[in-house]
Amino acid sequence: MPQTPGRALDEASAQRLVQASRLFDEQWYAAQCGETFGSRAEAVAHWVANPDRESSPHPLFEPWWLYPGARWQRLAPDPLSYYLSRPGEQDRSPHPLVDLDKTGSLEDWLAEHAADEILGPDLPRAPVADVTVLVLVEDLGRGVNWIRHLAARSPDVTGSVRALGPAAARILAAVARGLPTIRVHESGPPPLGSSVTVTVSATVNPPRWTWLPDLVAALDRPGVAAAQPLLLNPDFTIAAAGASYDSSGATPLLAGHPIADAERMAHLPLPGPWPGVLAVGRELHGDTVLVPSSRLIQPHPGPGPDGPGIGSPAAVARTHAVWSAAGFDAPGSRPLTVREGRPALRWALDIAAPAAARGNKWGDFHFASSLAAALDRLGQWVSLDHPQTRDRATRELDDVVVTIRGLRPVAPRPGATNLLWVISHPEDVTQEEAAAYDEVFAASTTWAAERSRDWGFPVTPLLQCTDATRFHPGLADPDSGPRVLFVANARGVLRPSVEAALEVGAPVTVYGAGWDEWLPSGEVTVAGHAVANDALGALYASAGVVLNDHWEDMRTAGFVSNRVFDVLATGSRLLSDDVAGLHDVFGTAVPTWRSPDDFRRLTTGSFEDQYPDADARASLAEQVLAEHSFDARARHLLDSAQRLRARSVDSGP
Repeated sequence: MPQTPGRALDEASAQRLVQASRLFDEQWYAAQCGETFGSRAEAVAHWVANPDRESSPHPLFEPWWLYPGARWQRLAPDPLSYYLSRPGEQDRSPHPLVDLDKTGSLEDWLAEHAADEILGPDLPRAPVADVTVLVLVEDLGRGVNWIRHLAARSPDVTGSVRALGPAAARILAAVARGLPTIRVHESGPPPLGSSVTVTVSATVNPPRWTWLPDLVAALDRPGVAAAQPLLLNPDFTIAAAGASYDSSGATPLLAGHPIADAERMAHLPLPGPWPGVLAVGRELHGDTVLVPSSRLIQPHPGPGPDGPGIGSPAAVARTHAVWSAAGFDAPGSRPLTVREGRPALRWALDIAAPAAARGNKWGDFHFASSLAAALDRLGQWVSLDHPQTRDRATRELDDVVVTIRGLRPVAPRPGATNLLWVISHPEDVTQEEAAAYDEVFAASTTWAAERSRDWGFPVTPLLQCTDATRFHPGLADPDSGPRVLFVANARGVLRPSVEAALEVGAPVTVYGAGWDEWLPSGEVTVAGHAVANDALGALYASAGVVLNDHWEDMRTAGFVSNRVFDVLATGSRLLSDDVAGLHDVFGTAVPTWRSPDDFRRLTTGSFEDQYPDADARASLAEQVLAEHSFDARARHLLDSAQRLRARSVDSGP
């Protein structure tokens, strides 16, 4: 019978509950406590009278996992009788491998199955690569997550997990059972024979992305003895980019700064590593380097390094060098205002894409990355900010904030020059929101003119553009690829260009996700679910004609997509839907379609009769690269920021 809430069990009642339960395995328990029992009842009595945090009554019942705070102690003599007696406790999984949604009642499941069916086979374990990741575990849940992370994302390395205490080691060994690349040991260093050892402290969380290959690869550089990943706070600002030294000791380098600051100084050797994660190779002497593309979350950095050399003149000199490369004239000081002989401002590009690795797939991340690179080429200090990082304290160091408008408004930052660039979702932008900025830009000539008239202050046209480093002539032989090409995700609808191709029987090749439910089998070639950014330009250049369309609201508002500029920059042919303002920019050089007959004529007939010839397309590509590149947009934004800041200085407080 379940126990009445609030009433404590006596030992006799506890023994009766445990004796009747399949969650007490006397042989399993005897092996742990080193005793020999004459009967099950004797083993049960010993368990109830001697509850031990480090022992368990059954392979699938782990008290430390279920009750890490030992909350059973007030109401029962042992954790199993508490579990069996309390209403609702059986709805909680007593082991990290037990999924009650699949097993149902664990007592009923054990009546038909053996615990080994959940625990899996105990496979022979052998090193599988010349890399060992040694994870130190103090928190049991974090240890379980590390085991699963290493097995899933680094199956070609040996994961060695050191647990504190026999109970933790037993639980983690059960999780690792059946995973031949994972080893669990209780204390002391494991025997290591790998060329590379990566030590992970107990303060670091396993990420949801891959981080190890770039870190290990850094050890192959000449003169490198150790490598450290970029350690991040939960808000994706920097927790530590290595150690920063002065004469008194160490602090985490660039703590609270955006990732871009660490990327700028990563070509220099670190003054020293910050405790958290460190990869060490067989090279005994050499530099420690930062690998900013390798990133992990360290919620609580903890104490810094100590030992000989801390605060030495050499360490302090390296500290000043890396801070200077990051854009500061001294550790923790104001930013440098001159870079490579040119006046330099500190910029934050605020985007809607999340800071985690999944945000790297968003279009505005690639847009902002290209703009940041172009501003960097103009001698500016530029960082990307995400929803998680836009409230960082180091924003007070930024001179200019460019909000690349996403789904939601972003409040301007007091004290900075605030620029708003509307490239999508124009219907969500209000007069009140726009008026709070120092200057407003829009990727549409028509929308900018209408808003300027309606709102009573200027909205400046600043169209989308192309990255000249990735889209330019000469990337592939013309007409060597798909005759008709469309690159975009389905987004839950049959896109107008693909629908028109189906209607007229055009031989379209599609790259993108989500098309399987929309395209009849055999009528359209789906060549892939994605195209790497560095391969997209060559794909466009090889096509006979590239299709482009817009969301209806973007089309009518005149927001010409960046694909128009990307395709034209490669010298390829482009066929677009009829978007407002397109002909104002390119005249008749870009054919558009309004009806199925237009589409049929422009995709199934002779391209030579319907599109500009090769010389005209090459000339158009030169125009796009000169007038509509990210470099051109960066110059425009820099001129505007300098003009606004000069006006602010002239007007005074």
